[in-house]
Amino acid sequence: MDWKKLWEELLEAGQVSVDTEHITANGDTVPAKLRGVLLEVEGQKYCQAIVEGDLTESQEDLFLARFCLDNVKEMITWVSPEGRIFYANKAVREQLGYSAEELNGMKLVEMEPGLTQEEWLREWEEVKTVGSLMRETVRRTKSGEEIPVELSLHYMNYNGREYKMAFVRDIRNRKAREEDIKLSFDTINQSPDLVFWLNEHGGFRYFNDTFANVTGYSRADIEQMKVLDFFPDFDEKEFKKGWEALRKGKVLSNELSITCKDGSKMLVESNVKLINFEGKEFFIMVLRDITERKKQELELKAQLKENRELQLKLSQENIILKEEIQLEQGFNNIISRSPKYKPVLRQIGQVAGTTATVLILGETGTGKELLAKAIHSLSDRADFPLMKLNCGALPENLIESELFGHEKGAFTGAFQRKQGRFEIADKGTLFLDEIGELPLSLQTKLLRVLQEGAFERLGSTETLKVDVRIIAATNRLLEEMVEKGAFREDLYYRLNVFPIMNIPLRERKEDIRPLVRHFIEKYNHQLGRNLEEVPETVMRELEEYEFPGNVRELENLIERAVILSPGKKLAANFQFKTAKSGKKVDFKSMEDLQRDHILEALRRTKGKVTGPGGAAEILGMNDKTLYSRMMKFNIGRLDYDS
Repeated sequence: MDWKKLWEELLEAGQVSVDTEHITANGDTVPAKLRGVLLEVEGQKYCQAIVEGDLTESQEDLFLARFCLDNVKEMITWVSPEGRIFYANKAVREQLGYSAEELNGMKLVEMEPGLTQEEWLREWEEVKTVGSLMRETVRRTKSGEEIPVELSLHYMNYNGREYKMAFVRDIRNRKAREEDIKLSFDTINQSPDLVFWLNEHGGFRYFNDTFANVTGYSRADIEQMKVLDFFPDFDEKEFKKGWEALRKGKVLSNELSITCKDGSKMLVESNVKLINFEGKEFFIMVLRDITERKKQELELKAQLKENRELQLKLSQENIILKEEIQLEQGFNNIISRSPKYKPVLRQIGQVAGTTATVLILGETGTGKELLAKAIHSLSDRADFPLMKLNCGALPENLIESELFGHEKGAFTGAFQRKQGRFEIADKGTLFLDEIGELPLSLQTKLLRVLQEGAFERLGSTETLKVDVRIIAATNRLLEEMVEKGAFREDLYYRLNVFPIMNIPLRERKEDIRPLVRHFIEKYNHQLGRNLEEVPETVMRELEEYEFPGNVRELENLIERAVILSPGKKLAANFQFKTAKSGKKVDFKSMEDLQRDHILEALRRTKGKVTGPGGAAEILGMNDKTLYSRMMKFNIGRLDYDS
């Protein structure tokens, strides 16, 4: 047996076990197991050898005890009154990294940072007095790491010798858990949200500092209260109902009002969940103050409402502005500055972009053909032809040929095929002037074209399809003609889809001056004249005349005057027709009065519709109502900004 090797193992492990042979009393050699245990007495190391099979019961107990001490997971040390280690089990060596030789005789203060010899002696006396105590400290490993440990210290006196036996437990994992728990609670306590746990009776199991601070109650107060004390709008029945819903796995979320100690209420958003902790159910509730958020939402809602109203206002103003731009830019062939004429121009702008049939009404000479040209030029058909036909200027047989065309030989003088106005105006516009003069026999054919877009040339059976927009004009009262049977009722309704009443010149005297200047420029160019001045007396004379022939009559007068004026000044040599007498005084309708009243308000405010000093304010009307009335009465900026 190699005793040197056995001794080294014994010093390292504290005990050894080897297979060997044993000589019995009768001299026989038998297999045996030798167990060696390291003993230390007064600084001297010994090996207690025990051969299995020869152990007494007390020896076996001693061996078992020593074996247990060496192999438990906890670190165990025996320390003398002077603080020196004279025994340390395997766990001490493994966990702290020291060898048995290094630990033997080491002072405890060397492995416990901060512990002085004086403190050790005081603790020795305390343990000796009370028998045992527990404390937490650290143990320093051989590498310098400090491990948190829990000490269980016990005083022992064996055969007059005193010892302090220490059970040392590594508590790093526990400390980490405790630190995590502390961090969690500190985080919850510092959270701006109100957090608390409730038991199934509504009592508080836990609540954070924020809950106490916000509600104004002390911790002692809250511990005696129930959650329903903070929510008077709820009762026990609703609380139990919520508890049952949570047990089914639901997460409750709501907006609530919580009552504070001073009676004030705070709007909160709640999130509630049920948890099971160590076999017990808890109602976890997190409340977030949403008072400021709700205030911002209300402000945002008010701002959005204001923005919508502003958008509506801008939209309505844009509609009016677009109409005004259209009026200013789209009718350069129509001369007018009169506010009374602006509704007529606005109607043109409204209907031009559609395919609706238009009926222009008004006295002779008011310029109905100019309106038809304006409608066509503003429409999607502007790139296609605008064909015109005066229904009162041709006999019946020629009107039919002009409208629908004819085949060669269809009638005497028809030497070749001819296309009619409808065929030429395909995808464009056909202006039928003096539609009231159209013979009844042709009214039926015209109605068919309006309804079906189809016709046949004279002398042909081939049906032609066309896409033509009709603009008709007349100075006659078609309704009276319908009643007398002189005009087809169905055709009248087909033509009267969008009627426009052209205003006579006597009702828009403001247009006389610009029209005079326009006609002078026109005939200066045509006649080679250079008239530059119109005497004020001449202009007033023109403005006082009623012009029964309307703009056509004014143009004729100016053309004659330009011819007869020798110099640069227009001569006053007009030959007026007898002025009309006994003017009819119209009794205005309520709508006309409202329209005039709104126009007057807009003129006084210089076109300002809303806001302080605006038309809506002086009329005592809501902004939206005023915009609605302006749209109803076709009032645009040009009507009042003149």
